[in-house]
Amino acid sequence: MSLIYKTLFEVKLMHEFYCTNADGNIIFNLPLQKDRIDFLYQQFIGDKETINADIEFKFSEELESIYNGYNLKLLPSWSGFKIVVRVNQSLLTDNSLIFQPVTPLPEDFNIYVLLSKKNNLLDSFTNAAITNSLPSLYFFLNENIVTVKRFPFLTNSISAFDSTKNYDQGELASFGVNDIRTFYKDSGGDQWETITGNGFANENDRMLVPVKFYYSFNSATGIKNADFALKDKNGNIIKSISASNNDTLQKTLLDFSGSVQPLLPNAGFLFPDIIYTLEIRGNDGYAKDYKIIFSDVLYNKTSWGIVNIKPAATNSSFNLFDSDGFLIKRKNSLGVWQEAPVFEIPVKSRFTYWRYINDKGNELDLNPSFADYLLKEDKILLSKRPRAIAKSYFLLNKEASTDTVYIPNPVSYDIKKDDKERLCFDIMVPQSELFPII
Repeated sequence: MSLIYKTLFEVKLMHEFYCTNADGNIIFNLPLQKDRIDFLYQQFIGDKETINADIEFKFSEELESIYNGYNLKLLPSWSGFKIVVRVNQSLLTDNSLIFQPVTPLPEDFNIYVLLSKKNNLLDSFTNAAITNSLPSLYFFLNENIVTVKRFPFLTNSISAFDSTKNYDQGELASFGVNDIRTFYKDSGGDQWETITGNGFANENDRMLVPVKFYYSFNSATGIKNADFALKDKNGNIIKSISASNNDTLQKTLLDFSGSVQPLLPNAGFLFPDIIYTLEIRGNDGYAKDYKIIFSDVLYNKTSWGIVNIKPAATNSSFNLFDSDGFLIKRKNSLGVWQEAPVFEIPVKSRFTYWRYINDKGNELDLNPSFADYLLKEDKILLSKRPRAIAKSYFLLNKEASTDTVYIPNPVSYDIKKDDKERLCFDIMVPQSELFPII
């Protein structure tokens, strides 16, 4: 008897760093999923590098034997992975072909895939906080746990703009329906740049922590006293912890052992029961709130995140099975294939200023051809606004114009912060016609 495996679902991790073409076209400019999938296909036939160079998609050792028992296999795919399952096939009277797992998946079954970092480059070119007070990992899933999910994105919605919040450069905020903007500062003060696309991975997706961890404070905040309150889904305080220091608090150990219900991957659960709120209040108005999930089994410092897929979700668009109980993937009576669901995780690149420095330490002069793109500050040249970085070098557009110019792109992603609190990538350039010295 032949073994038949069919795709149960696929996940595409669409990182702007890899999904930007040399002509500057970005995958997020395409509103339809079929066009984004075609974008990846064109990268495939062009033999472009993908995020798979930096992330390994795999089952954890603790769960691999369980998944083997359900005849599940994980296969790398272009810019992501797919899960296939061994099936029995049936030919219906109308000649449509349908599939059913040889070993049925329970309703409360969970498929976990680790997004394990192959190197540290991913953190360098991914748009995220430079330092994280909470050592949390991304937790992507096809169920509503913090916000309502919009197919095909496994990410939570980006928080609405908060006028009382201090934003980091590159941080995202929602200004309304289909209006996502990224923050930066320039000589004119606070600025927000509108970006195309939806469903970007954001701080609301960073949820997974171990039962015991250190919470870190930025020394610049000057926090000397802090109170931590962990609350359950109903807002009841489960555990309170206080910390103080005569100087400033650097980090505080938070141990919730015995107080919480950690996520156990091989056991059933209801998500509201295992989602907690951590509230931190400190002197001088310091206030932070986090939605968190605990799991010592899934948490690993070498991981970037976790993907958790359930067979059935609140939004039926995220289901792995059709209403008839068979796989979404099937062939209809006309011989046309319906493909398995493809879920997406869009990720923005670092949004930084590009700082040009003469490789001999000399003072650079501004070439007139770069006047619309760079400005001179002391001995260096600086981009007039931050730019998202990409694996492919690309031409820059003149502001409010279709005109473009070539300018060296960053090759090192060692992020720097200048004396004006701007995040920068330094680009060392020799004396030339493009970069004359004074």
